[in-house]
Amino acid sequence: MAVVLSSLQQYTDLMITFPSIMILSRLLTPAQIGVYSVAVTFVNLVHMLRDFGTSEYIVQADRLDTGKPQTAFTITWIVAWALAALLFLTSPLIAAFFREPDLTDVLRILSITYLLLPIGSTTSSMLVRELQFGIRYKINTTQLLVQNGLTIVLAWYGFGYFSPAWGAVAGMLTTVAGCLYWGRHHRIRGIGLKHWREVGNFGLKKTLGSVMSRLGDSAPDFVIGRMIGFTAVGMFSRGFGLVRLFRDNVSAAVGTVAYSALAQRHRDGGIAGDLYLRSITFITGLGWPFLGFSSLMAFPIIRIFFGDQWDMAVPILRLLAIQVAISLIVMHYQDLLTAIGRVGTATLWVTVWQIATVVTLVIAASAGLVAIAAALIPTTAILVVLVAIGLARESGVGAAAYARALMPSAWLAVATLVPAAVSRWCYPPSAEALWGPILCAGACALAGAIVGGMATRHPLWLEMTLVYRRRRGHDGERVSSSR
Repeated sequence: MAVVLSSLQQYTDLMITFPSIMILSRLLTPAQIGVYSVAVTFVNLVHMLRDFGTSEYIVQADRLDTGKPQTAFTITWIVAWALAALLFLTSPLIAAFFREPDLTDVLRILSITYLLLPIGSTTSSMLVRELQFGIRYKINTTQLLVQNGLTIVLAWYGFGYFSPAWGAVAGMLTTVAGCLYWGRHHRIRGIGLKHWREVGNFGLKKTLGSVMSRLGDSAPDFVIGRMIGFTAVGMFSRGFGLVRLFRDNVSAAVGTVAYSALAQRHRDGGIAGDLYLRSITFITGLGWPFLGFSSLMAFPIIRIFFGDQWDMAVPILRLLAIQVAISLIVMHYQDLLTAIGRVGTATLWVTVWQIATVVTLVIAASAGLVAIAAALIPTTAILVVLVAIGLARESGVGAAAYARALMPSAWLAVATLVPAAVSRWCYPPSAEALWGPILCAGACALAGAIVGGMATRHPLWLEMTLVYRRRRGHDGERVSSSR
């Protein structure tokens, strides 16, 4: 049930967020989106500090008496408010570094969200620990509707890059209101620092890893904004947009539940590695066909969803889809290591991964956006191999088990993408023909996915079949009882 609710949450997020991105891509210029992308990327990086790892601590703690949640809430409150003040005061310096004066006001607006964070993050962590994904669904969905709705209205009336900034503030206010109303029984009451050593030790290690992870995600915006310009940031952001939506939403449907399930299995004395491999099978089963199709049909996707002003993003989408598809092989490895108590090791590997990513970006930036996207592919491939070797040593997830977990997804991807590629070759997209080729390729991909799922008995196919049978049986019982 938790997986179903988490999946529903992520798909709902996608249904709300993606149309909003389509609309904003037509209301805002690439430069305006670039300015906001740099601002929100910087804020998200600092977000790793303001949470201080307390959310993950609450989820994975073996025993959670009253004092531990209170300590986590108090530390979050102190750190978040201090960072809000720091960001507000240093925003002119950040704007001067990027040579964009309006960044000052955007960053100061976004700093308001720091003041509201503690209530939302700690309550949400308690809900995850107790697998209350139904309550989280109501809170998160309401927050997204308010945030994206206000952003679109403000952009329509010409507020430019201030639109998503004020939308983020409204979204955080909505989250706080939802936690106080729907999550009131799970809200942490009172403050204290009784367990500050335990929480602080875990939080310090986890925060370092989270900061490094976020730094790698943020590095393209920072490097491109500084070395090439904000219009280029906007182009890269749109090329990465669809891929990022999958990574942050669809794969999170598995990841959100996986972390709490991994931690619970480890607390109960079970083997977390087997559960992790199952999550990898699900993620690659979803991701490889989706990302492969995105790479094949990058031109009509960009044209249909964002418009012709974003054509330069086509090769970026094509290459980044391949890069993220490779990274899915070790997706959520940090969750596994943190769940089994290897948070220090997770931090070390994240640091190595992100340093390699930043170095690649800096070296490739002088050759342009396409070179950056292309250079990330071999770097990611090497890092995936290194992490997989490390996981075998730390958690017992060996190469043979990994191969067995990936093989069904590989065959499913082949079954999905070969018909789509044949369709594209026979009916290629062009500026005058967008909908026809993408619908034809999509139909071929869907047919291939169904055949591939049945032939390989992929866990995704088996799960959907099980849900369908249960639903059909439930409907049949309901009809019988009505008679």
